[in-house]
Amino acid sequence: MRDKTILNVTTALGFVGIMFLFRKGPIKEWFLVYLLKSLLCTFLDVPVVQKKLVKYPKRYFPRAFDSNIVFVYVIFPVFCVFYNQFTYKMNVLKTIPSVFLFSTPMAVVEKWLEKNTRLVEYGKGWDSIYTMLYLTFSFWFVRLFMSGIRWLDRNRKVNEDCFPEQ
Repeated sequence: MRDKTILNVTTALGFVGIMFLFRKGPIKEWFLVYLLKSLLCTFLDVPVVQKKLVKYPKRYFPRAFDSNIVFVYVIFPVFCVFYNQFTYKMNVLKTIPSVFLFSTPMAVVEKWLEKNTRLVEYGKGWDSIYTMLYLTFSFWFVRLFMSGIRWLDRNRKVNEDCFPEQ
């Protein structure tokens, strides 16, 4: 019963977080970050779960999904958007250490869940340090991807200004 309550509260908090994501700033970018992170999580989480490195015994729709869909499609993308919003105006060197403000607490919470609930079980060869690294590198990847999109967008606008269509 306690596991289900934690799962339901986490789900509710995730959806509340979604409502706060799109209140300010470049909404199209935040939406793209959210979708990219969901896609990336899908590709990264499937092999981890298939190799039984991480299991989710208590989850929504266990017959349809092996992964915890709340984490993969709600919590993780929401935190990635928060990270991108937090680092939006920062220079690159400051974004590198700031990722740990997001990935470390998430890994600590997952470790607590692994020790105290049946929501997460680590298989042989997995520990919270791998979770933190997985989170960190995926946050950086999405941030780098979005920086590339912004760079392309700026250069496209410069080229349009130099060569207006007739």
